[in-house]
Amino acid sequence: MGQHIASAESADASARRSGRGPRWWLVRGALVVALGLLVLALASQWNDVRDSFRLLTVGSVVASGVATILAVGTTVLSWRALLAGLGAELPLRAAVRIFFVGQIGKYIPGSVWPVLAQMELSRDYGISRPKAASASLVVLALAVPSGGLAAAITLPFVSADALASYWWALAAVPVFAVLLYPSVLSRLLALAFRLLRRAPLDEPLTLRPIAAGAGWLLVSFCWYGLATWLLVRDLDPEVGGGRLALLSVGAYALAWTAGFLVLVVPAGAGVREAVLVLALAPAVAGGPATLVALVARLLATVADLVWAGVGVALRRRGAIAMSPEAGMEDPEPGAQAERTTDQLPDTATRR
Repeated sequence: MGQHIASAESADASARRSGRGPRWWLVRGALVVALGLLVLALASQWNDVRDSFRLLTVGSVVASGVATILAVGTTVLSWRALLAGLGAELPLRAAVRIFFVGQIGKYIPGSVWPVLAQMELSRDYGISRPKAASASLVVLALAVPSGGLAAAITLPFVSADALASYWWALAAVPVFAVLLYPSVLSRLLALAFRLLRRAPLDEPLTLRPIAAGAGWLLVSFCWYGLATWLLVRDLDPEVGGGRLALLSVGAYALAWTAGFLVLVVPAGAGVREAVLVLALAPAVAGGPATLVALVARLLATVADLVWAGVGVALRRRGAIAMSPEAGMEDPEPGAQAERTTDQLPDTATRR
């Protein structure tokens, strides 16, 4: 009996040292489920558009796909800037692996799964859960004022009806802007960690990393706008030139913001397409606009799959194995929350 107890205790200790406790398996299992849902979404979206694909040129679809991949890829720079603002600098290679492998969790209903996955994956690089969670939550929150700002600047000149119908998406912009002001954000995060009985952040976010994060998201929305423009121009739009470019950026930004604010569907499915169709109405009729919305959704799903594959490939090529210290639970208030840089394995600091 004593041997069985000792063996169980030894196994528990080994699991704690390796970091492969119940939470580790829960997150990895959720990511496998999310990957399956992503593939199913991809198959379903292809069935929706394959009969109408002949209306678009191959060159435009490929170019739009590349722009979408760049749009999705740019978001990791926002997350990395926020993490650096919290005193946790990551090599770009590590940031790509953590962020994009975790991001496939968004295909599970609810917004919590990507954050949980990124929290767990960040520990492989000695970054505490509070810092990883803070960066992930703030980059999500920043997307609302960033997307809303892009829509507010462009759409009044080209698609006022869309703004009138989805004014509530823009109404959230000043609310999120106030919540993301450094002094307000620091208090909110401190309260959250106190309620969770976790150590507070040792370096509160300042305006500079928040502004940098918002800037990268604005760049991402511009890439999305380019991807949309490349598709719309194939459909004989009624407007052209700079007006069509403004419409494409604003339409996608408004659609993304509205889809994000509806939390009950995974990755804004359905909501984003409906808003995009309405916003594109000044340029193309409902049928062609629906095709653009469905192809844009398909390309965004492909981009998620591409970046998740890149993240997995980077892990295979040399991401660190978790050390005993990284596998330990985050300390309670008053304990040391972070390992110092010189405690990280060499590969964690390699660029």
